Amino acid sequence: MVVSATPSSAVRATSMPASTAPSSLALELRGVSKSYPGTKALTSVSFTLKRFGMLGLVGENGAGKSTLLSIVNGTVRPDEGTVAINGKPVRFGHPSEAARLGVATVFQEQGLIATIPVYENIFLGREKTFSLGGVLHQPRMIAEAKAVLDELEIDVSPRALTGNLSFGQRQLVEIAKAFAVARIYPVEPVILLDEPTSALSDSEAAKLFDGIRRWRKKGSFVLVSHRLRDVFAICEEVVALKDGCLVLQRGIDEVDEALLHQSIVGRERNAFFYHEGSQREPEAEIAVSAAGLSKSSQVQDVSFDLRAGEILGVAGVLGSGKSMLAKLVAGVEQQDKGMLTLYGTPLKPGARRQAIDLGIGYVPAERTIGGIIGTDTIENNLTLPNMSLIKHAIPWFLSPSLSRNLTKQWIGRLRVRPSNGKALCRTLSGGNQQKVVFGKWLARGVRILVLDDPARGLDVGAKEDLYALMREMAAAGAAILLVSDNLAELIGLSNRILVMRNGQCSALIDAPKDAKPREIDILPAML
Repeated sequence: MVVSATPSSAVRATSMPASTAPSSLALELRGVSKSYPGTKALTSVSFTLKRFGMLGLVGENGAGKSTLLSIVNGTVRPDEGTVAINGKPVRFGHPSEAARLGVATVFQEQGLIATIPVYENIFLGREKTFSLGGVLHQPRMIAEAKAVLDELEIDVSPRALTGNLSFGQRQLVEIAKAFAVARIYPVEPVILLDEPTSALSDSEAAKLFDGIRRWRKKGSFVLVSHRLRDVFAICEEVVALKDGCLVLQRGIDEVDEALLHQSIVGRERNAFFYHEGSQREPEAEIAVSAAGLSKSSQVQDVSFDLRAGEILGVAGVLGSGKSMLAKLVAGVEQQDKGMLTLYGTPLKPGARRQAIDLGIGYVPAERTIGGIIGTDTIENNLTLPNMSLIKHAIPWFLSPSLSRNLTKQWIGRLRVRPSNGKALCRTLSGGNQQKVVFGKWLARGVRILVLDDPARGLDVGAKEDLYALMREMAAAGAAILLVSDNLAELIGLSNRILVMRNGQCSALIDAPKDAKPREIDILPAML
Protein backbone atom coordinates (compact mmCIF):
# COMPACT_ATOMS: atom_id res chain seq x y z
CA MET A 1 0.00 0.00 0.00
CA VAL A 2 1.38 3.41 -0.97
CA VAL A 3 1.84 5.84 1.89
CA SER A 4 -0.04 8.90 0.73
CA ALA A 5 2.01 11.98 0.00
CA THR A 6 1.07 15.58 0.44
CA PRO A 7 0.13 17.51 -2.71
CA SER A 8 3.55 19.12 -2.85
CA SER A 9 5.40 15.80 -2.96
CA ALA A 10 2.90 13.32 -4.32
CA VAL A 11 3.57 11.31 -7.45
CA ARG A 12 2.78 13.77 -10.21
CA ALA A 13 1.20 13.36 -13.63
CA THR A 14 2.67 16.45 -15.23
CA SER A 15 2.50 16.51 -19.04
CA MET A 16 5.69 17.03 -20.99
CA PRO A 17 6.36 20.64 -21.95
CA ALA A 18 6.00 21.49 -25.59
CA SER A 19 8.31 24.48 -25.46
CA THR A 20 12.09 24.49 -25.27
CA ALA A 21 12.02 26.07 -21.81
CA PRO A 22 13.72 23.93 -19.16
CA SER A 23 11.40 21.40 -17.56
CA SER A 24 10.68 21.70 -13.86
CA LEU A 25 11.37 17.96 -13.63
CA ALA A 26 14.80 16.43 -14.19
CA LEU A 27 13.43 12.88 -14.13
CA GLU A 28 9.94 11.44 -14.41
CA LEU A 29 8.90 7.79 -14.36
CA ARG A 30 5.35 6.75 -15.14
CA GLY A 31 4.07 3.21 -14.64
CA VAL A 32 7.48 1.58 -15.11
CA SER A 33 7.43 -2.23 -14.85
CA LYS A 34 10.12 -4.85 -15.43
CA SER A 35 10.01 -8.64 -15.13
CA TYR A 36 12.64 -11.34 -15.33
CA PRO A 37 11.94 -15.08 -15.49
CA GLY A 38 10.14 -15.90 -12.25
CA THR A 39 10.62 -12.40 -10.81
CA LYS A 40 8.64 -9.17 -10.99
CA ALA A 41 11.42 -6.66 -10.37
CA LEU A 42 9.31 -3.49 -10.72
CA THR A 43 5.54 -3.04 -10.80
CA SER A 44 4.08 0.20 -12.18
CA VAL A 45 6.55 2.53 -10.44
CA SER A 46 5.94 6.27 -10.86
CA PHE A 47 7.84 9.14 -9.26
CA THR A 48 9.54 12.42 -10.09
CA LEU A 49 12.79 14.23 -9.40
CA LYS A 50 12.67 18.03 -9.47
CA ARG A 51 15.18 19.99 -11.50
CA PHE A 52 18.26 20.58 -9.30
CA GLY A 53 16.64 18.30 -6.72
CA MET A 54 18.10 15.64 -4.43
CA LEU A 55 15.98 12.50 -4.11
CA GLY A 56 16.70 9.58 -1.78
CA LEU A 57 15.82 6.07 -2.99
CA VAL A 58 15.58 3.46 -0.22
CA GLY A 59 14.52 -0.16 0.10
CA GLU A 60 15.79 -3.58 1.09
CA ASN A 61 18.10 -5.59 -1.14
CA GLY A 62 15.88 -7.01 -3.85
CA ALA A 63 13.34 -4.18 -3.60
CA GLY A 64 14.04 -3.10 -7.19
CA LYS A 65 16.43 -0.17 -6.69
CA SER A 66 19.17 -1.52 -8.97
CA THR A 67 16.70 -2.39 -11.71
CA LEU A 68 15.23 1.10 -11.52
CA LEU A 69 18.66 2.74 -11.84
CA SER A 70 19.49 0.44 -14.76
CA ILE A 71 16.34 1.56 -16.56
CA VAL A 72 17.09 5.25 -16.00
CA ASN A 73 20.71 4.93 -17.19
CA GLY A 74 19.80 2.92 -20.29
CA THR A 75 21.28 -0.42 -19.26
CA VAL A 76 17.87 -2.13 -19.05
CA ARG A 77 14.68 -1.51 -21.02
CA PRO A 78 11.37 -1.45 -19.13
CA ASP A 79 8.57 -3.79 -20.18
CA GLU A 80 5.99 -1.07 -19.59
CA GLY A 81 5.87 2.61 -18.71
CA THR A 82 7.73 5.74 -19.74
CA VAL A 83 10.82 7.65 -18.66
CA ALA A 84 11.44 11.35 -19.27
CA ILE A 85 14.77 13.14 -18.78
CA ASN A 86 14.63 16.91 -18.38
CA GLY A 87 11.13 16.88 -19.84
CA LYS A 88 11.95 14.72 -22.88
CA PRO A 89 10.36 11.25 -23.19
CA VAL A 90 13.11 8.71 -23.86
CA ARG A 91 13.50 5.04 -24.66
CA PHE A 92 17.18 4.23 -24.44
CA GLY A 93 18.71 1.45 -26.49
CA HIS A 94 22.16 1.83 -24.96
CA PRO A 95 23.74 3.56 -21.93
CA SER A 96 25.61 5.91 -24.29
CA GLU A 97 22.26 7.36 -25.36
CA ALA A 98 21.44 8.11 -21.73
CA ALA A 99 24.87 9.69 -21.26
CA ARG A 100 24.22 12.08 -24.14
CA LEU A 101 21.19 13.33 -22.23
CA GLY A 102 23.28 13.83 -19.10
CA VAL A 103 22.43 10.65 -17.19
CA ALA A 104 25.42 9.27 -15.29
CA THR A 105 25.75 6.61 -12.61
CA VAL A 106 28.37 6.62 -9.86
CA PHE A 107 28.53 3.00 -8.74
CA GLN A 108 29.69 1.69 -5.40
CA GLU A 109 32.17 -0.49 -7.29
CA GLN A 110 34.01 2.30 -9.06
CA GLY A 111 34.48 2.16 -12.81
CA LEU A 112 37.69 4.18 -13.06
CA ILE A 113 40.86 2.68 -14.52
CA ALA A 114 43.63 2.86 -11.93
CA THR A 115 46.55 2.82 -14.38
CA ILE A 116 45.70 6.00 -16.32
CA PRO A 117 45.65 9.70 -15.32
CA VAL A 118 42.56 11.41 -13.97
CA TYR A 119 41.94 13.44 -17.12
CA GLU A 120 41.85 10.29 -19.27
CA ASN A 121 39.30 8.72 -16.93
CA ILE A 122 37.15 11.84 -17.00
CA PHE A 123 36.87 11.76 -20.79
CA LEU A 124 37.14 8.01 -21.32
CA GLY A 125 35.09 7.11 -24.38
CA ARG A 126 34.78 10.79 -25.39
CA GLU A 127 38.28 11.23 -26.83
CA LYS A 128 36.94 12.15 -30.28
CA THR A 129 35.82 15.44 -28.78
CA PHE A 130 39.50 16.36 -28.43
CA SER A 131 40.74 14.92 -31.72
CA LEU A 132 41.61 16.79 -34.87
CA GLY A 133 42.46 14.84 -38.00
CA GLY A 134 42.70 11.68 -35.93
CA VAL A 135 45.26 13.20 -33.54
CA LEU A 136 44.35 13.55 -29.87
CA HIS A 137 44.89 17.08 -28.52
CA GLN A 138 46.10 16.09 -25.06
CA PRO A 139 46.75 19.61 -23.66
CA ARG A 140 43.16 20.61 -24.45
CA MET A 141 41.84 17.49 -22.75
CA ILE A 142 43.93 18.21 -19.65
CA ALA A 143 42.81 21.84 -19.59
CA GLU A 144 39.15 20.89 -19.92
CA ALA A 145 39.47 18.28 -17.14
CA LYS A 146 41.10 20.89 -14.91
CA ALA A 147 38.30 23.34 -15.69
CA VAL A 148 35.69 20.79 -14.60
CA LEU A 149 37.57 19.89 -11.42
CA ASP A 150 38.09 23.57 -10.56
CA GLU A 151 34.46 24.42 -11.24
CA LEU A 152 33.36 21.66 -8.87
CA GLU A 153 36.07 22.67 -6.34
CA ILE A 154 37.58 19.18 -6.40
CA ASP A 155 41.19 19.36 -5.21
CA VAL A 156 42.66 16.71 -7.52
CA SER A 157 45.24 17.21 -10.27
CA PRO A 158 44.03 16.10 -13.72
CA ARG A 159 47.50 14.63 -14.32
CA ALA A 160 47.45 12.50 -11.14
CA LEU A 161 47.54 8.74 -11.59
CA THR A 162 44.07 7.54 -10.65
CA GLY A 163 45.35 4.54 -8.71
CA ASN A 164 47.25 6.85 -6.35
CA LEU A 165 44.07 8.60 -5.19
CA SER A 166 42.12 7.67 -2.08
CA PHE A 167 38.76 5.96 -2.48
CA GLY A 168 37.01 9.20 -1.57
CA GLN A 169 39.00 11.18 -4.16
CA ARG A 170 38.15 8.62 -6.85
CA GLN A 171 34.49 9.00 -5.91
CA LEU A 172 34.78 12.74 -6.56
CA VAL A 173 36.45 12.06 -9.91
CA GLU A 174 33.50 9.82 -10.86
CA ILE A 175 31.15 12.75 -10.24
CA ALA A 176 33.44 15.13 -12.15
CA LYS A 177 33.29 12.70 -15.06
CA ALA A 178 29.50 12.92 -15.06
CA PHE A 179 29.57 16.72 -15.15
CA ALA A 180 32.27 16.72 -17.85
CA VAL A 181 30.19 14.55 -20.17
CA ALA A 182 27.19 16.80 -19.56
CA ARG A 183 29.32 19.81 -20.61
CA ILE A 184 30.23 18.17 -23.90
CA TYR A 185 26.67 17.84 -25.22
CA PRO A 186 25.66 20.23 -23.35
CA VAL A 187 22.89 19.17 -20.97
CA GLU A 188 22.01 19.44 -17.30
CA PRO A 189 23.23 16.22 -15.68
CA VAL A 190 21.06 13.75 -13.80
CA ILE A 191 23.48 11.87 -11.55
CA LEU A 192 22.57 8.54 -9.95
CA LEU A 193 24.62 7.83 -6.81
CA ASP A 194 24.60 4.13 -5.90
CA GLU A 195 25.70 3.69 -2.26
CA PRO A 196 28.39 6.39 -2.62
CA THR A 197 29.38 6.46 1.07
CA SER A 198 29.52 2.72 1.79
CA ALA A 199 33.33 2.62 1.61
CA LEU A 200 34.02 6.20 2.76
CA SER A 201 35.16 7.38 6.16
CA ASP A 202 32.91 9.84 7.99
CA SER A 203 35.15 12.74 6.96
CA GLU A 204 35.17 11.64 3.31
CA ALA A 205 31.38 11.25 3.34
CA ALA A 206 31.00 14.74 4.82
CA LYS A 207 33.25 16.16 2.09
CA LEU A 208 31.19 14.40 -0.59
CA PHE A 209 27.96 15.82 0.82
CA ASP A 210 29.43 19.31 0.99
CA GLY A 211 30.25 18.98 -2.69
CA ILE A 212 26.79 17.73 -3.61
CA ARG A 213 25.20 20.71 -1.89
CA ARG A 214 27.27 23.00 -4.15
CA TRP A 215 26.78 20.93 -7.30
CA ARG A 216 23.00 20.92 -7.01
CA LYS A 217 23.08 24.35 -8.65
CA LYS A 218 24.32 22.57 -11.78
CA GLY A 219 22.59 19.18 -11.77
CA SER A 220 20.03 16.86 -10.20
CA PHE A 221 20.77 13.82 -8.03
CA VAL A 222 19.26 10.50 -7.01
CA LEU A 223 20.89 8.94 -3.93
CA VAL A 224 20.50 5.21 -3.36
CA SER A 225 21.58 4.37 0.17
CA HIS A 226 20.96 1.88 2.94
CA ARG A 227 22.18 4.53 5.37
CA LEU A 228 19.09 6.45 6.33
CA ARG A 229 21.20 9.07 8.08
CA ASP A 230 22.71 9.91 4.67
CA VAL A 231 19.24 10.33 3.19
CA PHE A 232 18.20 12.66 6.00
CA ALA A 233 21.47 14.59 5.76
CA ILE A 234 21.37 15.46 2.06
CA CYS A 235 17.98 14.72 0.44
CA GLU A 236 14.89 16.90 0.13
CA GLU A 237 12.58 14.06 -0.92
CA VAL A 238 12.59 10.31 -0.41
CA VAL A 239 11.11 7.39 -2.35
CA ALA A 240 10.76 3.91 -0.80
CA LEU A 241 10.45 0.66 -2.76
CA LYS A 242 9.33 -2.69 -1.39
CA ASP A 243 9.08 -5.87 -3.45
CA GLY A 244 9.28 -3.86 -6.66
CA CYS A 245 6.48 -1.45 -5.74
CA LEU A 246 6.63 2.21 -4.77
CA VAL A 247 5.26 2.53 -1.24
CA LEU A 248 6.22 6.10 -0.37
CA GLN A 249 7.27 9.44 -1.87
CA ARG A 250 7.40 12.35 0.55
CA GLY A 251 9.34 15.41 1.46
CA ILE A 252 12.17 14.58 3.84
CA ASP A 253 10.70 16.85 6.51
CA GLU A 254 7.49 14.79 6.45
CA VAL A 255 9.09 11.48 7.48
CA ASP A 256 11.20 10.09 10.29
CA GLU A 257 13.33 6.95 10.58
CA ALA A 258 10.47 4.94 12.10
CA LEU A 259 8.22 5.60 9.09
CA LEU A 260 10.98 4.76 6.63
CA HIS A 261 11.80 1.55 8.51
CA GLN A 262 8.15 0.53 8.38
CA SER A 263 7.90 1.37 4.67
CA ILE A 264 11.07 -0.56 3.83
CA VAL A 265 10.14 -3.69 5.82
CA GLY A 266 6.33 -3.81 5.96
CA ARG A 267 5.77 -7.57 5.92
CA GLU A 268 5.02 -10.47 8.21
CA ARG A 269 7.45 -13.29 8.88
CA ASN A 270 6.29 -16.88 8.36
CA ALA A 271 7.53 -18.99 11.28
CA PHE A 272 6.55 -22.28 9.60
CA PHE A 273 8.49 -21.41 6.44
CA TYR A 274 11.73 -21.23 8.45
CA HIS A 275 10.99 -24.37 10.51
CA GLU A 276 11.30 -22.33 13.70
CA GLY A 277 9.67 -25.08 15.72
CA SER A 278 12.75 -27.22 15.00
CA GLN A 279 15.19 -24.65 16.35
CA ARG A 280 17.35 -26.10 19.13
CA GLU A 281 19.61 -24.62 21.74
CA PRO A 282 23.27 -24.83 20.68
CA GLU A 283 25.73 -27.10 22.42
CA ALA A 284 28.30 -25.80 24.90
CA GLU A 285 31.28 -26.61 22.68
CA ILE A 286 32.70 -23.64 20.78
CA ALA A 287 33.21 -24.49 17.11
CA VAL A 288 34.55 -21.13 15.91
CA SER A 289 36.18 -18.45 18.03
CA ALA A 290 37.05 -15.16 16.31
CA ALA A 291 39.14 -12.61 18.20
CA GLY A 292 39.82 -9.14 16.79
CA LEU A 293 39.47 -10.07 13.11
CA SER A 294 40.47 -7.22 10.80
CA LYS A 295 40.85 -6.96 7.02
CA SER A 296 41.77 -3.50 5.69
CA SER A 297 38.70 -1.28 6.15
CA GLN A 298 36.21 -4.04 5.33
CA VAL A 299 36.34 -5.85 8.68
CA GLN A 300 37.56 -4.10 11.80
CA ASP A 301 38.18 -5.80 15.16
CA VAL A 302 35.30 -8.30 15.02
CA SER A 303 35.05 -10.94 17.75
CA PHE A 304 32.46 -13.67 18.33
CA ASP A 305 31.98 -17.32 19.27
CA LEU A 306 29.94 -19.81 17.23
CA ARG A 307 28.84 -22.97 19.03
CA ALA A 308 28.21 -26.45 17.74
CA GLY A 309 24.57 -26.82 16.69
CA GLU A 310 24.10 -23.04 16.40
CA ILE A 311 23.02 -20.96 13.42
CA LEU A 312 24.65 -17.55 13.81
CA GLY A 313 23.16 -15.06 11.37
CA VAL A 314 25.15 -12.12 10.03
CA ALA A 315 23.17 -9.05 8.93
CA GLY A 316 24.35 -5.86 7.27
CA VAL A 317 23.83 -3.65 4.26
CA LEU A 318 25.92 -3.82 1.10
CA GLY A 319 29.48 -2.84 1.98
CA SER A 320 29.08 -3.55 5.69
CA GLY A 321 31.79 -6.24 5.61
CA LYS A 322 29.54 -9.24 6.19
CA SER A 323 30.68 -11.17 3.10
CA MET A 324 34.33 -10.51 3.85
CA LEU A 325 33.78 -11.79 7.39
CA ALA A 326 32.45 -15.05 5.92
CA LYS A 327 35.51 -15.37 3.67
CA LEU A 328 37.86 -14.82 6.61
CA VAL A 329 36.16 -17.50 8.71
CA ALA A 330 36.23 -19.94 5.78
CA GLY A 331 39.93 -19.31 5.15
CA VAL A 332 39.22 -17.91 1.67
CA GLU A 333 40.71 -14.51 2.58
CA GLN A 334 43.60 -13.71 4.89
CA GLN A 335 43.01 -11.36 7.80
CA ASP A 336 45.46 -8.56 8.59
CA LYS A 337 44.98 -8.94 12.35
CA GLY A 338 43.20 -11.20 14.78
CA MET A 339 42.89 -14.93 15.34
CA LEU A 340 40.49 -17.69 14.34
CA THR A 341 40.23 -20.92 16.29
CA LEU A 342 38.29 -23.92 14.98
CA TYR A 343 37.40 -26.44 17.68
CA GLY A 344 40.43 -25.28 19.66
CA THR A 345 42.90 -25.36 16.75
CA PRO A 346 44.28 -22.00 15.52
CA LEU A 347 43.60 -21.42 11.82
CA LYS A 348 46.47 -19.93 9.87
CA PRO A 349 45.36 -16.72 8.08
CA GLY A 350 43.95 -17.51 4.65
CA ALA A 351 44.70 -21.23 5.01
CA ARG A 352 41.80 -22.68 2.99
CA ARG A 353 43.33 -26.15 2.86
CA GLN A 354 43.71 -26.25 6.64
CA ALA A 355 40.17 -24.92 7.06
CA ILE A 356 38.79 -27.74 4.91
CA ASP A 357 40.84 -30.31 6.82
CA LEU A 358 39.43 -28.91 10.09
CA GLY A 359 35.91 -29.40 8.79
CA ILE A 360 34.83 -26.07 7.26
CA GLY A 361 32.64 -25.93 4.18
CA TYR A 362 32.00 -22.68 2.31
CA VAL A 363 29.06 -21.80 0.07
CA PRO A 364 29.87 -18.49 -1.70
CA ALA A 365 27.37 -15.86 -2.75
CA GLU A 366 28.04 -16.64 -6.42
CA ARG A 367 27.52 -20.40 -6.59
CA THR A 368 28.45 -20.57 -10.30
CA ILE A 369 31.84 -18.96 -9.61
CA GLY A 370 33.11 -20.57 -6.41
CA GLY A 371 30.48 -23.19 -5.62
CA ILE A 372 30.11 -25.46 -8.62
CA ILE A 373 31.81 -26.11 -11.94
CA GLY A 374 28.93 -25.54 -14.32
CA THR A 375 30.56 -27.31 -17.25
CA ASP A 376 31.11 -30.50 -15.23
CA THR A 377 28.71 -33.20 -14.08
CA ILE A 378 26.80 -33.48 -10.82
CA GLU A 379 28.91 -36.53 -9.99
CA ASN A 380 32.24 -34.78 -10.47
CA ASN A 381 31.10 -31.74 -8.51
CA LEU A 382 30.00 -33.91 -5.58
CA THR A 383 33.15 -36.01 -5.52
CA LEU A 384 35.76 -33.31 -6.21
CA PRO A 385 36.37 -32.44 -2.52
CA ASN A 386 35.77 -36.06 -1.47
CA MET A 387 38.46 -38.02 -3.29
CA SER A 388 39.38 -39.83 -0.09
CA LEU A 389 35.91 -41.40 -0.06
CA ILE A 390 36.18 -42.91 -3.54
CA LYS A 391 39.72 -44.30 -3.51
CA HIS A 392 40.26 -47.56 -5.34
CA ALA A 393 42.00 -50.50 -3.69
CA ILE A 394 44.80 -49.90 -6.18
CA PRO A 395 46.89 -46.91 -5.02
CA TRP A 396 46.48 -43.66 -6.97
CA PHE A 397 43.25 -44.83 -8.61
CA LEU A 398 39.67 -43.75 -7.96
CA SER A 399 36.78 -46.19 -7.86
CA PRO A 400 34.04 -45.45 -10.44
CA SER A 401 31.57 -47.57 -8.49
CA LEU A 402 32.24 -45.73 -5.22
CA SER A 403 31.88 -42.44 -7.07
CA ARG A 404 28.53 -43.50 -8.54
CA ASN A 405 27.29 -44.76 -5.17
CA LEU A 406 28.25 -41.55 -3.36
CA THR A 407 26.56 -39.49 -6.07
CA LYS A 408 23.41 -41.61 -5.97
CA GLN A 409 23.29 -41.34 -2.17
CA TRP A 410 23.40 -37.54 -2.08
CA ILE A 411 21.22 -36.98 -5.13
CA GLY A 412 18.58 -39.08 -3.40
CA ARG A 413 18.99 -37.56 0.03
CA LEU A 414 18.88 -33.98 -1.26
CA ARG A 415 16.27 -34.70 -3.95
CA VAL A 416 18.39 -33.22 -6.72
CA ARG A 417 16.61 -33.00 -10.07
CA PRO A 418 17.45 -34.37 -12.54
CA SER A 419 18.65 -37.46 -10.71
CA ASN A 420 21.16 -38.35 -13.42
CA GLY A 421 24.63 -37.84 -11.99
CA LYS A 422 26.02 -37.31 -15.49
CA ALA A 423 23.91 -34.17 -16.03
CA LEU A 424 25.92 -30.97 -16.36
CA CYS A 425 25.48 -28.61 -13.41
CA ARG A 426 24.88 -25.63 -15.68
CA THR A 427 21.64 -27.28 -16.86
CA LEU A 428 20.23 -27.44 -13.32
CA SER A 429 17.89 -24.91 -11.74
CA GLY A 430 19.38 -22.55 -9.16
CA GLY A 431 17.88 -24.56 -6.31
CA ASN A 432 19.33 -27.84 -7.55
CA GLN A 433 22.72 -26.24 -8.16
CA GLN A 434 22.69 -25.07 -4.55
CA LYS A 435 21.81 -28.58 -3.37
CA VAL A 436 24.89 -29.87 -5.19
CA VAL A 437 27.06 -27.26 -3.44
CA PHE A 438 25.64 -28.32 -0.08
CA GLY A 439 25.94 -31.99 -0.99
CA LYS A 440 29.66 -31.91 -1.64
CA TRP A 441 30.26 -30.56 1.87
CA LEU A 442 27.71 -32.82 3.56
CA ALA A 443 29.35 -35.83 1.94
CA ARG A 444 32.61 -34.71 3.48
CA GLY A 445 31.02 -34.51 6.91
CA VAL A 446 31.82 -30.86 7.60
CA ARG A 447 31.37 -29.65 11.18
CA ILE A 448 31.24 -25.95 10.28
CA LEU A 449 29.40 -24.47 7.31
CA VAL A 450 29.83 -20.86 6.18
CA LEU A 451 26.96 -19.71 3.96
CA ASP A 452 26.90 -16.42 2.04
CA ASP A 453 23.34 -15.62 0.93
CA PRO A 454 22.60 -19.28 0.09
CA ALA A 455 18.91 -18.78 -0.78
CA ARG A 456 19.41 -15.85 -3.15
CA GLY A 457 17.65 -16.38 -6.47
CA LEU A 458 15.88 -19.58 -5.38
CA ASP A 459 12.16 -20.18 -5.70
CA VAL A 460 9.98 -20.67 -2.63
CA GLY A 461 10.06 -24.46 -2.77
CA ALA A 462 13.84 -24.59 -3.14
CA LYS A 463 14.23 -22.18 -0.23
CA GLU A 464 12.10 -24.31 2.05
CA ASP A 465 14.16 -27.40 1.15
CA LEU A 466 17.32 -25.45 1.92
CA TYR A 467 16.01 -24.20 5.26
CA ALA A 468 14.99 -27.73 6.28
CA LEU A 469 18.47 -28.96 5.38
CA MET A 470 20.10 -26.27 7.52
CA ARG A 471 17.89 -27.23 10.46
CA GLU A 472 18.86 -30.87 9.98
CA MET A 473 22.56 -30.02 9.94
CA ALA A 474 22.32 -27.86 13.07
CA ALA A 475 20.39 -30.61 14.86
CA ALA A 476 23.25 -32.99 14.00
CA GLY A 477 25.72 -30.61 15.66
CA ALA A 478 27.03 -28.58 12.73
CA ALA A 479 27.87 -24.94 13.41
CA ILE A 480 26.49 -22.62 10.72
CA LEU A 481 27.51 -19.04 9.96
CA LEU A 482 24.70 -17.62 7.81
CA VAL A 483 25.24 -14.34 5.94
CA SER A 484 22.09 -13.03 4.29
CA ASP A 485 20.53 -9.90 2.83
CA ASN A 486 17.10 -11.17 3.90
CA LEU A 487 16.28 -10.09 7.46
CA ALA A 488 13.20 -12.30 7.69
CA GLU A 489 15.38 -15.27 6.77
CA LEU A 490 18.01 -14.41 9.37
CA ILE A 491 15.42 -13.92 12.10
CA GLY A 492 13.61 -17.13 11.26
CA LEU A 493 16.68 -19.37 11.07
CA SER A 494 19.21 -17.95 13.54
CA ASN A 495 19.83 -18.53 17.23
CA ARG A 496 21.62 -15.18 17.33
CA ILE A 497 22.22 -12.39 14.81
CA LEU A 498 25.51 -10.52 14.53
CA VAL A 499 24.95 -7.13 12.88
CA MET A 500 27.73 -5.56 10.79
CA ARG A 501 28.00 -1.85 10.05
CA ASN A 502 30.99 -0.09 8.47
CA GLY A 503 33.14 -3.18 8.98
CA GLN A 504 32.39 -3.47 12.69
CA CYS A 505 30.03 -5.53 14.82
CA SER A 506 27.36 -3.03 15.85
CA ALA A 507 25.09 -5.49 17.71
CA LEU A 508 24.69 -9.13 18.69
CA ILE A 509 21.00 -9.95 19.04
CA ASP A 510 19.45 -13.07 20.54
CA ALA A 511 16.80 -14.79 18.39
CA PRO A 512 15.30 -17.67 20.45
CA LYS A 513 12.42 -19.48 18.80
CA ASP A 514 9.88 -18.24 21.34
CA ALA A 515 11.00 -14.57 21.29
CA LYS A 516 12.17 -13.66 17.81
CA PRO A 517 13.20 -10.02 17.25
CA ARG A 518 11.42 -7.92 14.65
CA GLU A 519 13.09 -6.59 11.53
CA ILE A 520 12.50 -3.07 12.77
CA ASP A 521 14.50 -3.98 15.92
CA ILE A 522 17.55 -4.89 13.81
CA LEU A 523 17.50 -2.15 11.18
CA PRO A 524 18.82 0.66 13.44
CA ALA A 525 22.01 -1.33 14.10
CA MET A 526 22.49 -1.83 10.34
CA LEU A 527 21.93 1.74 9.16
